[in-house]
Amino acid sequence: MRVSSVKYIDEIVDFVSAETLKAIDWGILDLSHIKDIQLKSILLLLEDALTVELERNYRENTTGIFRVSCLKGVWYYTEREFEIHADSLKELEMRVKGQNKIWYVFDEYLIGGKSV
Repeated sequence: MRVSSVKYIDEIVDFVSAETLKAIDWGILDLSHIKDIQLKSILLLLEDALTVELERNYRENTTGIFRVSCLKGVWYYTEREFEIHADSLKELEMRVKGQNKIWYVFDEYLIGGKSV
């Protein structure tokens, strides 16, 4: 069975969010209310992908912010080939949110040591 994600584009866009990532991170994401089997299978795949990426961020990310890195005073948000950069963390946050990308702080202690 081939599932067409175009049919569910609004649901997918809503799902890929900081709120969903937080629910995954806290172990409280509940998709039991999704009755459409095709949509549920798409969201489960997205959940798996976000979970793997979040776990990788926990292991490798030193900023405490999902998909964010800092190199030589320049802040970067990287999602596959898509990248946003800025000279300050606050500016990066505004640009990321302006692009409707996920801005999720998973470790506030790591941010505390960074110059914002």
